[in-house]
Formats: sequence, C-alpha cells, structure tokens
Amino acid sequence: MGRATRHLRWVAVAWAWTFVGASSPGCVEINGGAVEVSWAIFARDGRAITDCKCADPSIAFVRLNLVSDPDGASQPCAGLDECRFACDRKTGATPFLVPPGQYLMSLVPVDASGNDVPIGASATSIDSPAPQSRAVVRGQPTELEAFMLEANCATSCDKGSFSPCAGG
Repeated sequence: MGRATRHLRWVAVAWAWTFVGASSPGCVEINGGAVEVSWAIFARDGRAITDCKCADPSIAFVRLNLVSDPDGASQPCAGLDECRFACDRKTGATPFLVPPGQYLMSLVPVDASGNDVPIGASATSIDSPAPQSRAVVRGQPTELEAFMLEANCATSCDKGSFSPCAGG
C-alpha cells in the first residue's frame, strides 16, 4: 500500500469519526446548574425501610422542590418531570436547567397517583427535614446532603422490631 493510499484511508477514517462524533447525542445542553440529591427512608422506630412501598403512606416518587431564597418568586422545578425521581432509586439529579441563584431545597414524597404525600410527624404523613439553602451555579452540579425521610412501616412489611421494614 502506497503512502498516498494510506493517507487517503486515514483522511476517510478521520472524517467518518468526525461525522459520527458530531451526530451522536453525547453532548449535554447547559441552560443553568444541576442539583443532585439522595435520600433514605427510615421507620419512626429507627429501622431502615428498604422498599418505598413499605412506607406508610407509600411513596412512589420523590420530587425535588426548589424555591428561590429569599423572595420565593421562582420555583424552577414546579411541574417538571426532570425534578421527579423514582423513590427506589434513592438518588436523583436534574439536567442543567436550574437558573443560577440561591434556593431553599427540599424533597417532597409523592404517591403512585402523583399527589404529594403530606409532610409532618403524624400517622398519615412522612417526616422530611427542613429545606437546605444552597447556591446553584451555571454549568455546575449542586450536591445536597442526603435527606432522611421518616414514615411508619406498613403492616404488610413489618417483620419485627429488629428487622428492616421490607417487602417480599
């Protein structure tokens, strides 16, 4: 194979990789900052709840709630599926869509019907920590400390005082 043929082959391969790389969906659109959050669910007696359906009331999703601080005028996650995560994942991250600024950040448990589960320490609610104040910077992820959600253990999952509250 001559030098010119090798050069043409190299040019063709380089052009093909350039075309494939430019057309592949590997790029991330950045329209703001991202928020990363994790959570764990515990029974009110301190046992781990390993299956979100075993929380009473049951939790299907966890929604990230962002409220601009101090004015409360902006809620960039309101109504966005990108801010709602399957509960059993125990972690979630938004795309880079949150406008830069200071926010009060909290988690809201959501039931299978898409309704918010009441927050509080009653028998029919989930206890969630107070919102955390964090800054969001364009192009950067903001990590929240893990949220500990507290709930009653569903009767169908209660295996005794020394066992985790788990299904199955």
